[in-house]
Amino acid sequence: MRIFKEKGELIMYTALFVLGIAIFGYLMYVLVKPEKF
Repeated sequence: MRIFKEKGELIMYTALFVLGIAIFGYLMYVLVKPEKF
């Protein structure tokens, strides 16, 4: 049983996941330390 049809699909989802984590982390950092912005 294969979750992903092809390797490119796996890479795309991994990139989206990493990008989402980066944006979430940046937003949390801005909310926690607003005096620097």
